[in-house]
Order: sequence, then C-alpha cells, then structure tokens
Amino acid sequence: APGWDEVAVRAARAGLAGTDLPLTVDANGAYQWPADDRALRALDAAGLLYIEQPLAPDELVGHARLAQALETPLCLDETLRDAGIARQIVALEGPMVWNIKVHRIGGLAEACRIYRVAVECGARLWAGTMPESGIGSQAGIAVAALPACVYPSDLEPSARWFGRGSDVVKLTMSKDGRMGVPGVAVARLLDPGRFRAATRTL
Repeated sequence: APGWDEVAVRAARAGLAGTDLPLTVDANGAYQWPADDRALRALDAAGLLYIEQPLAPDELVGHARLAQALETPLCLDETLRDAGIARQIVALEGPMVWNIKVHRIGGLAEACRIYRVAVECGARLWAGTMPESGIGSQAGIAVAALPACVYPSDLEPSARWFGRGSDVVKLTMSKDGRMGVPGVAVARLLDPGRFRAATRTL
C-alpha cells in the first residue's frame, strides 16, 4: 500500500539476492491514480515481473491508462470477473497479464471462456488460488498447466489452510516448488478414511 511499499520491495529484493527468482507485488486495489503516481512509479522502477491489481476492481479505464504510463506490466485479478470483462479489457488495450482464480470467477466453464479470450488476444496468464481443499485445488492445477499460463502460480498444498493430514485429497509440492498435474479423476485421489471422517450420512 502507499506509504510503505518501497521499504517492503527493497526488503524482498534483499532476501532474493543471489537468485534468479522473479519478484511481483499484489496491491489488492490499494492505489489511486494519478493521486499515487509517485508511489506507483517507484514500483515501476523496482524491476518487478508485474504489479498486480494496483487499482480498484471496477477501474477498467484507469488500469488501461496506467498500463500505458508504466513500463512494468500490470496484472488484473479481482477485475477479471468473467469473459465479458476480459473482452472489455482487450477493447480498452488494458493490462495483458491476467490472474485466473477458478473459484472466484465461478468455475471451470468461465475459466475456459476467459482462457479462450486470452489466447485470441495474446494475454499472459497465471493461475491464482484461494483457501481451497485438495478437491477444489484440482481445478486450479488443471488451469495452471495450460500453455498460456506462463507465470508461476501460487497454488500450494491445502495443509496450509486445513492442517497436515486433514484434507481428503493429498497434494504435495517438491522442494523446488512444483506440483504434479493429476491425470486421473478426483474420486480416485480421495483418501477413503479422511473422506468418511469429513462427511456424514443424512
């Protein structure tokens, strides 16, 4: 947020020193433009991969104009509600980095519609996440594996949200941050014991 963003970015840069890991920031709509122009230009000079959701979700025109004013790509998250909004972004020549969160936009069908718009216009994607069970995470992993998803995802094992050993689908991540894309139906991944413990017969 404006006021401490530069300090946070410098600290993150110091922590990543000596690595080739990319750095991004997520503003969650905290900025106003042009009121926060100085703070946004400081982020623009920080060598970031992209700046995610700098303005409020409904600021389609503002995001388009800001994207043209900065060198660093802007990423849209909360703004990207459905394929109709995606087409409006393209028409406005707005930001061309998009975060697809399957459950926020309403499921895989809408994710596929947005994906088709992205492929047509050349938008670059990544798959974001929310607090989800292993069942729900399967959809996000499937989207993250699509060719147009070129940026790292923040998908992760659901143990962070539900505790180790409590989810009905066990998701694992390698030491280098990779997760396998399941090639079987979700039902075959269920842990029967955990599933019975988490459900009840009515």
